[in-house]
Amino acid sequence: MGGVSFELISAKEQWDIFDDASRRLLSIDGAEFAGRWDRGEFVGKDEPGVMQVAILRPSGRPDAG
Repeated sequence: MGGVSFELISAKEQWDIFDDASRRLLSIDGAEFAGRWDRGEFVGKDEPGVMQVAILRPSGRPDAG
């Protein structure tokens, strides 16, 4: 019977994953996505790429820690 395992990742690793997804799916970096999201530019735009990136967004900012 297989178990579930997980690994904690650092805040930087979280932002690296988020940034990579944003670049790959939306052709913008993670900081740009976060800024646009915070300004409400994606309201009503529930395209899969936007939602996939949004769900990966870590809290805080990449330069905060």
